[in-house]
Amino acid sequence: MTADALKADAAVSVPIRDVLTGPLGIVVASFVVVGLALVPFGINPLEVYAAMLQGALGSPNAIAETLIYAAPILLTATAAIVCFRAGMWNVGADGQLYMGAIAALLVGYNAFGLSSVVLIPMMAVAAFAGGGAWGAIPGFLRTRYGANEVIVTIMMNFLATICATYLISGPLASGTTPITKPIAAEGFLPVLIDGTRLHANLLTALLVAVLTYLLLNHTVFGYEIRAVGQNPRAARVAGIPVKRIAFLSFVLSGGIAGLAGLGEVGGIHHAIPDQLSPGFGFTGIAVALLANLNPLWAIASALFLAVLNVGANSMQRVVGVPVALVWVIQGFILLSLLARGALKRR
Repeated sequence: MTADALKADAAVSVPIRDVLTGPLGIVVASFVVVGLALVPFGINPLEVYAAMLQGALGSPNAIAETLIYAAPILLTATAAIVCFRAGMWNVGADGQLYMGAIAALLVGYNAFGLSSVVLIPMMAVAAFAGGGAWGAIPGFLRTRYGANEVIVTIMMNFLATICATYLISGPLASGTTPITKPIAAEGFLPVLIDGTRLHANLLTALLVAVLTYLLLNHTVFGYEIRAVGQNPRAARVAGIPVKRIAFLSFVLSGGIAGLAGLGEVGGIHHAIPDQLSPGFGFTGIAVALLANLNPLWAIASALFLAVLNVGANSMQRVVGVPVALVWVIQGFILLSLLARGALKRR
């Protein structure tokens, strides 16, 4: 084989290898491996996946529920991407979501009788501020004392849940039901499709993802975030205030996660119920990694994982396979992505 032929063969093989070992290849491999594991139990994996798709996309209402689920995990994924790009792990998006929800709830009681045009933006600002303030704490501890942000954010998730539980069972209790008093009707987010629960926070999530992409790739602040994440020592030599950028990244990340709390309070429950988040923050991390830390690709990743989670109940009802199968698929994808990243670094 000539040298030119070898070069042409290498040029073709590299993209194929990248596809096979990239996020798309990992997703396909995860479904194949999990499907093969079902065969010995007499379960047809094609029927399982068909039931999952039918439950998530088989009707207008199913599609609406899938989009409802996609909105908060897109926001928590975008929050995770900001910190990941700055070289830090924000595992506290759930806690920041809770604090954003609490802030939106308090403003949503509409003590001053404001109209929806004024009240809803104020709730959004409050949610962003609540999540951002909660994110500022691990950011400060990391930059000032070198505390491990993974441990701090995990601990703060529990603290935020305790705060919400106290409000639910204490000063804001609505009665015997474990939920707070509802917000004023002026604080309800607009419904996008009549007859469904799909609300306007989906548009907020899409807008935030696009703006975050532009921020990271087309602004000085975004360049500084990426520089700090890739090589903090070189960034410091270049005159970038590394600690300040790291702190602000955590504040911005927490604020974005707090907007997910706005959607749950203003769009779905109109209050804070027990177990407000079924793990949106941790699912957002999987979305971020699957999107290769690209906020625009996170939109597609969020839709994909939303289909899995929403279709899980239909899968269990129709085929009899437990919902936990979806967690197995997500875990396989997440571990594969982490292993791929570790191998690339080596």
